[in-house]
Amino acid sequence: MTWILRLYPRPWRRRYGDEVAAMLETRAFSLHTAVDLIAGAIDVWLHPSATMAAVTASHERENTMTNRIAGLSCALTAPNVTRAEAWKAAGVTIGLTVVLSLAWMGLHVRLGDNPYADSLSMMPIVVSYLVSMRYTYLKDRSWAVQAAFIGGFSAIVAAILLSAGWVSTLI
Repeated sequence: MTWILRLYPRPWRRRYGDEVAAMLETRAFSLHTAVDLIAGAIDVWLHPSATMAAVTASHERENTMTNRIAGLSCALTAPNVTRAEAWKAAGVTIGLTVVLSLAWMGLHVRLGDNPYADSLSMMPIVVSYLVSMRYTYLKDRSWAVQAAFIGGFSAIVAAILLSAGWVSTLI
């Protein structure tokens, strides 16, 4: 998972990269850690002044960052999600999947047998799951980080699926 650290700005990697990489090398891959690292990278890019302050901070501030990194290592097994948050996430996943599936079906009926529309058939469940992460993996992140993470990954998945639709037109 150390490749994810390349998403962070260079000043951050110079200061914290080796510490985090060393910690990650002792851990097995987990979805929670990957999401947390990517969301952290988005947060650092959205708030560069905080990054520069951390790089030039006092020893006390560095201890705070070290504690935060240590907290990440403690969170590798499962996120701290309450029962209510888990139910909210499940409800969002199911409800949004139904709504987006109906929207996709309407698009399919309107466009007919269109390879691009057909390629988007998986988007409802993927987008629903990403949105539900607001209540689980991304719950402690700012709305801007959540929006960038959810929107960014939704766009990436849409691009991959539309590329598959394009390939299917060539076959």
